[in-house]
Amino acid sequence: MSAAAENEKKGPSKKELNRLARKEKRQGGSEAPVEEVAAVTFVVHVPKNQAVHPSLTRAVELLTKGAREFAVKYVAHNDAALGNLSALYIGGECIVGDANIAEVLIRSSPSASHLCGSEAWSASLVDQWLDFYSGNVSAASASSGVVEQYLSTTTFLVGHALSLADIAVFLLFRKSADAAGSINRFVRFIGARLPADAVNGAPLQVAFVSNKTVKEPVKKEAAQANAPEDASKEEPEEVQEGGTCPPLPGAVDGEVVTRFPPEPSGYLHIGHAKAVLLNQYYAQRYKGKLLIRFDDTNPTKEKEEFEQNILSDLLALGVQPHQVSHTSDHFEVCEKLARQLISDGLGYMDDTEQETMQHERMNKIESRRRNASVEENLAFFEKMLKGDADAQKFCLRAKIDMTSVNGTMRDPVLCRFCGGVPHHRTGTRYQAYPTYDFACPIVDSIEGVTHALRTTEYNDRDEQYHWLQNALRLRPVHIHAFGKMNFVNTVLSKRKLTWFVEQGLVEGWNDARFPTVQGCVRRGVDVDALKRFIISQGASRRVITMEWDKFWAENKRVLEEKCARYMGVSLAPQAAVLTVDNHRPGFADDDESSAEHVHSVPVHPQKPELGTRPMRRGRRVLLDQIDAAAIKEGEEVTLLRWGNVRVTSVVRDGDVVTSLHGVYLPDATNFSKTRKLSWLTQSADNVSAVLVDFDHLLSKAKIEEDEDFKNFVNPVTRRETAALVDPLLRTLPSGTVLQLERKGFFRLDKAYDTQSGQTTIQLFAIPDGKK
Repeated sequence: MSAAAENEKKGPSKKELNRLARKEKRQGGSEAPVEEVAAVTFVVHVPKNQAVHPSLTRAVELLTKGAREFAVKYVAHNDAALGNLSALYIGGECIVGDANIAEVLIRSSPSASHLCGSEAWSASLVDQWLDFYSGNVSAASASSGVVEQYLSTTTFLVGHALSLADIAVFLLFRKSADAAGSINRFVRFIGARLPADAVNGAPLQVAFVSNKTVKEPVKKEAAQANAPEDASKEEPEEVQEGGTCPPLPGAVDGEVVTRFPPEPSGYLHIGHAKAVLLNQYYAQRYKGKLLIRFDDTNPTKEKEEFEQNILSDLLALGVQPHQVSHTSDHFEVCEKLARQLISDGLGYMDDTEQETMQHERMNKIESRRRNASVEENLAFFEKMLKGDADAQKFCLRAKIDMTSVNGTMRDPVLCRFCGGVPHHRTGTRYQAYPTYDFACPIVDSIEGVTHALRTTEYNDRDEQYHWLQNALRLRPVHIHAFGKMNFVNTVLSKRKLTWFVEQGLVEGWNDARFPTVQGCVRRGVDVDALKRFIISQGASRRVITMEWDKFWAENKRVLEEKCARYMGVSLAPQAAVLTVDNHRPGFADDDESSAEHVHSVPVHPQKPELGTRPMRRGRRVLLDQIDAAAIKEGEEVTLLRWGNVRVTSVVRDGDVVTSLHGVYLPDATNFSKTRKLSWLTQSADNVSAVLVDFDHLLSKAKIEEDEDFKNFVNPVTRRETAALVDPLLRTLPSGTVLQLERKGFFRLDKAYDTQSGQTTIQLFAIPDGKK
């Protein structure tokens, strides 16, 4: 293994980190739900004018959010008896005051109960500090001398770990002008361990309801059936627009900046399309900006080819960003901030082997390198940046909390050596690269992003994102989560899609069986239909696994409105020839001048504004074998876009109809009860075609986490049928979408071209959403 490949494995991958976090929460291996719902919802009543922000309650809520043991909903009250106090009603009793409510939340969270003190003495000390906590800066100023003296000899206020006392005093002094010396150190130290919204006091999402009092926490099992009316039906004053795309928190018209950060290691797939179109939707909704930023932090996987195709896909999707940038534009900033993190004692260099690191993180064991000196860490960091041999096995890790219930907070890898592999933009200028998790919160902040839209699979990593912005003293960014959109019988992992390409099971990344944007378009997806479908799914947090049928049905609705209609006849096993007497009234059937003639028919029967096209009629017409086999002698049938014919004879060779005879009925008016037939005049000008139908690449609808997708690869996913089609199709360019009447919609993949010798066209069948 090369040095680059070996060191690229330094630290667990994103997927491995997510797996570790999920495994931690499953407790005994039972399957965790894709999106967990809190068992209890506490409804906290806050003053309608929010004159006193329940900061401690909010901080506790955010700090314990990862465990999902409870949820908090805020509603406004105008109760004169409560005044500016917050209240929580439980069992007919009222808990009043920010600190008291925070204690209730802590004691309701088994994973965080230690924050109130693990035994009687420490619990009493926490209560003492909570008594000190009053929530206003003037009280903090009056007591700053006492707190300064106390903190001069200790890191935490109670014991040797974070407690509710630390959070309360931090909130008291975070904006105080007296936060100097030990208090300043304390504020920075504790702030780096709290979610950004808790540190910055982000506005609450408060619902305005009636004055009825919520008496009980809302249980998940009875949230809708048994909850009090005002708790289950409360609605914000603002009416949510945009269907299921909820408003962005803290969004201001003209100031919203969203971003889409693709990694140039593959082509965009339909999941990426949802992400970028939602980002564009919100940018347009708030009259803001959309940034496109290539996350080029892994030179072993990234190529210029992928970047150019992503740009092409974005153009096809109608995405017009205000700015296109690269994470590599900011590598030097990342290096500078990494040095700052180390200097602040919040980062360290580690050469622990990958498997050992995974084991330690899973079991909450600190690395032997965790408490190395700042000087030693800085020295190894500089050596790693230069690619020195004795530092190539090192990586930079954040020093967060190895005891955290959130696995992603257990000292994640921030920077690693990738020397020897040229970067597609910077060449060999850099030897070490930041991880996505390190670079993303940095670049989001410095590029002016206000709202980072991420799928719910990043939920556990959101705490890490905020920690980094806070620790690095960067402008915080709102995170807005939305659910992934999965499809049955489909993989969206770039690693798995790459396997299909490398195994030669598909033509490439734009194969029509692939869920890539280019693959979907090649299959016949209309971009307008794709955009409409994605926006209709909205930005809810619910993770959905879609049947393809709904997607293709939406696509068909769009195609129905604008696609021209033509005729085609299958040659499998062979076409049947129908001889039509009186095919041109007024001319003898044996008159060669009337054997083939042209009539004008609508391009689209229901859309006269689309005009007309020529269509040939002749005495001998071709029928699909499946249609001919069903016709009985004496039956009156309708040739679409022509008229009725009475079939006088049917000649069969076994089960195959070889020929039919009939007479044209120009005065016929019975069209409602006749058999409808597509047909084609027998002519040397007809165009040879191959009709291609595709099946799913996977034979199983959903591949479970413990299953190998390779065991479910569909052995036959492409079927071809020879056909003859209307002569007009030789004039159509590649990419044209059309309908062969009674056969469905098709996309012209290979057009007629005499110069290249392509005289047999290739048409891809477009699914219609029917089983």
